[in-house]
Amino acid sequence: RLLIEVPIMAAIAAASLEKGPAGTKNHGYVLVALLTLVALGLFSDEFSSPATRPTGLRVGDKSRRLSESSKRYDMSGKSAYLIMTDRFNRVGGYSAGDQETCTGMGWCNGTFAGIQEQLPYIKGMGFDCIWLTPIVENPAIEAKEEGCSTHGSGYHGYWAQNIYNTDPHFGTKDEFKALVQAAHDHGLCIILDIVTNHMSPVHPTSPWNVELKVPFNKPEYYNQLDIGNQTWDEYTAKWCDWPSPAQNQLPGSVCKLKTNEDGRPDFTNGGNYCYNYQIPNHEGLSSVEMGTYLGDDAAGPPDVKFCLVGDCPNQNETRIWDGWFFDLGDLNHSHPYVVETQLEWVKWLISEYDLDAIRLDTVPYMPWDYLAKLQEAIAPVQIIGEITTTNVTFHAFAQKRENVKMLEGIQNFPAYFRATPAFCGDLGSPRTPTAIWNLTDLAAAQQEQIQSDKYTNLGTLMNFADTQDNTPVAQLCRNHTQRIKNFLTWVFFSPGMPMMTFGTEQGNVELRKSMWSFNWNTTTWQYQFVSQMHDIRKKLGLTSMDAEVYGSTQDTLILRRFRNQHDEVFIFTNSLGRPGSLTYLARPIPVLPSCSLRHKCFWVNAFTGNQIHIPQDGLLTAENSDPIVLVPSSLWPSE
Repeated sequence: RLLIEVPIMAAIAAASLEKGPAGTKNHGYVLVALLTLVALGLFSDEFSSPATRPTGLRVGDKSRRLSESSKRYDMSGKSAYLIMTDRFNRVGGYSAGDQETCTGMGWCNGTFAGIQEQLPYIKGMGFDCIWLTPIVENPAIEAKEEGCSTHGSGYHGYWAQNIYNTDPHFGTKDEFKALVQAAHDHGLCIILDIVTNHMSPVHPTSPWNVELKVPFNKPEYYNQLDIGNQTWDEYTAKWCDWPSPAQNQLPGSVCKLKTNEDGRPDFTNGGNYCYNYQIPNHEGLSSVEMGTYLGDDAAGPPDVKFCLVGDCPNQNETRIWDGWFFDLGDLNHSHPYVVETQLEWVKWLISEYDLDAIRLDTVPYMPWDYLAKLQEAIAPVQIIGEITTTNVTFHAFAQKRENVKMLEGIQNFPAYFRATPAFCGDLGSPRTPTAIWNLTDLAAAQQEQIQSDKYTNLGTLMNFADTQDNTPVAQLCRNHTQRIKNFLTWVFFSPGMPMMTFGTEQGNVELRKSMWSFNWNTTTWQYQFVSQMHDIRKKLGLTSMDAEVYGSTQDTLILRRFRNQHDEVFIFTNSLGRPGSLTYLARPIPVLPSCSLRHKCFWVNAFTGNQIHIPQDGLLTAENSDPIVLVPSSLWPSE
């Protein structure tokens, strides 16, 4: 991804770092394109040793195979720790022994061996899985062009140059296999990130020319929407100021397209692009304001700040599928060779490296029928897809569309885009107009997800407070401990897969900052808090519990997890972050029955172990703004 010199917000700069082009000189143009981008319990004992750990679908007889695979490959409710290999740990490799802090858009040279060294650190927090960003070979040099102000490199892994090789900066194939084996030995599953939507930047000059892309080394393997009379070299020549190539994030793609007086398309929409509010001053986060609704000039409705895929009317599916992310070679999924090669490649990856799940980048920019084929081809291995939208209905299409099964899991962006403004006051979220300091917007979206039949599996909705592309939660919440605790509690106790990005447990506030800067400290409150939440989840058997939104106000959100009338847990979160008591207004908390003829049950705060008194009105009054996980003493015996 590229780097925008004057970012409107860190989250957008983050998204640009992965999916961006080699460069641009029109900040307004790139800004809106970037905005459209802004948008895993534990293994069983079968993983305890190499001798008993299954190595794929070829283990034992059929009945045992089905039983083991159903446990191993079902990601429902499993927690995941997200690692960008380049930024995690330097052991061996190009920068062996160098512990100087590394950030930015260049290579930092973290390695597979470095991750393997810190597996006990990860396991110590209680995680079930590791999500690794792409490991394939990326171009080794920086992408830039004179006259274009933005540039970057493929350290993140999302710019594939050769899909069959591991990147030499990270290590060899054998070193990656050793990492996977060691992770399994620690009871950790591996979710590998892949990109099938696009390759690295394509331009007429080496090493960017199409002939060097493996295996998609011909122009016919790429979408050529609106090429007209241009040659391939002309179509792919620009490093900024697109189109050409045709773009999949601009007006005409994710929002309506206006025309100039001469009838030509205006891909800036008069400078508003796909914004529904005035583009704010982006000289710094402190000066960002919401802006004013553009009315008739807005690209979409007033409840979203700007249009992401699926959010606004007049979306053009053809241009979304066939347009490019800037200069990243957009693969043609109507070409049989592309589809067949990718299906075989993903099956090979799983078999070759003994993978447990796949995370799929840029899902909505590929045809629905292709996504269904890909998931079917690798079953029972599950795909967790990235679909950056605020629209719950459109989001659910990634699991089921017109009664056709799509992917098994999805990152929960509709909830995330509501949670960041609600818990942290994030002004840059597309849902800021309705969700700023307002937990009812998050509650409504989450209840829609839970109550409707739009999704096939709520257990594989991945919840998160930040990602490799989005502003670290500590920065969003301005290092406010109580708000961060409440946000993380919502992530870990909502139905689905809780996910956390490397560095969150260290209080990191800088996007993609090297982990060796923190020396993998296990004494931070964040590390200890995440470990405690995992312990509570496992003690309660939370992944087997149903869920509902029990109540919400502008400042509070209460979730109920339950198996039956008596095995129920209440999760109290808020955004207040202030001293003093608060009362959670919702339906009354039920009176507990007697645990036995002689002993009465009572409510316990799982975080503190303290008994909680619920008055006759059934409304909980907390002594401060810390989150509370309320469990009956029958489920939380004293030690």
